[in-house]
Amino acid sequence: AAFFRRIQKWLKNRWYVMAFYTLSSAAIVLLFILPLLGAGFFGSATFAGPTLATLSQLLGAWIYAAVLDHILIDVAAEYPEGFSLSRRQFLIGSAFAVIATALAFYGLASLAAQKGRLVFASIQEMFAKEITPTSEFYVVTKNLIDPDLHPDVTADRWRLTVGGMVSNPASYRYADLTGLAAINEFVTLECVSNEVGGNLISTADWTGVRLSALLQSAGVDPTADWVVFTCADGYTAAIPMPKAMDPATIVAFQMNGANELTSAHGYPARIIVPGLYGMFHAKWLTKIEATRGEYLGYWQQKGWTNSNYGINGQENGRVHTTAIIGAPRDGSVVGSQVTIGGVAFAGDRGISAVELSIGGGPWTAATLYPPESGLTWRLWTFVWTPPGSGSFKIVARAVDGAGAPQESMPAPPFPNGSAGYDAITLLVG
Repeated sequence: AAFFRRIQKWLKNRWYVMAFYTLSSAAIVLLFILPLLGAGFFGSATFAGPTLATLSQLLGAWIYAAVLDHILIDVAAEYPEGFSLSRRQFLIGSAFAVIATALAFYGLASLAAQKGRLVFASIQEMFAKEITPTSEFYVVTKNLIDPDLHPDVTADRWRLTVGGMVSNPASYRYADLTGLAAINEFVTLECVSNEVGGNLISTADWTGVRLSALLQSAGVDPTADWVVFTCADGYTAAIPMPKAMDPATIVAFQMNGANELTSAHGYPARIIVPGLYGMFHAKWLTKIEATRGEYLGYWQQKGWTNSNYGINGQENGRVHTTAIIGAPRDGSVVGSQVTIGGVAFAGDRGISAVELSIGGGPWTAATLYPPESGLTWRLWTFVWTPPGSGSFKIVARAVDGAGAPQESMPAPPFPNGSAGYDAITLLVG
């Protein structure tokens, strides 16, 4: 009440006070509480999406502000000397307050638990967005506010250094880096925290310099076996030397054509390391170091998988094979014939087959389309004629380019990436 009176004295107008409480309360939830719960800023990682999540929080905050306004202005005016509660009234009021708080936290937890699915409005849109528009490319960050290095590049303060176990340490200005021999490649990125069927996966055309060229130019020590990346926001990640020397691993400075990286995607330079989860594709790059011995980056220190090699020689940190049903939307009502479509991805291993099982029936091959490269997702479709009306569960699975089938056993994202088959339900009218 004391804080309310201060705001009331400051803003004077009753409606301004309500607007202040509405916007500030919604902002706290959308910018702080939801990200802490893993739902993303503005609920971007929820099934509802940022628009509905924002509208629901604004509505809830407005109701809260209206109730507060009524109690502290209208009710207070009716009882200018205040009023006392009986023990029974106090207990009942306290019980309602506890219940309301519990429901609020349950609602937030439920919202956070509803991860966003990869969904295309139609099969036509799926093909049109085989290369994800930059504005729709997924973003995951540890920061409340990401670095904007445009002023540093403009003022010629940004440098990318190559050091550690090298004989000829180097330092590159932005113009130096972009003036080197560059390649472009189509690569799909997927976040390690992506749920099965989730939307933290996108494809782009990247342009940059081979990391191997920078290391070789610096005279990398042949005994160095890891490469560590340090970023402007303090983020770190590392990959084994064989992955760093892979010709497909690049320091990218352009995205989707001759367009410099946006701030959200790592301007002025980021790592693209095909085959590994997104946490290894370090953004806002400032330092590359050759080292000896396994290095634990930012997320690895918190328990997520590293990119090292297991006892059996298996590479850790690599993207799990997955097939995602992107159209129609889960729960859609369809007619006598429907085209089901989606994407399949297995990192740098390619996709050789996608199969669907409908209503518990046998697995049937879907139609595959040529990918943009061996490093991207592969689009697929399946034309289905329902046998009758009812509810049908559609399940998808994929086989990678080496013939290894997708893992069927469900697993959560932590610590090695999610696993299991994607599924939706279609209703036939």
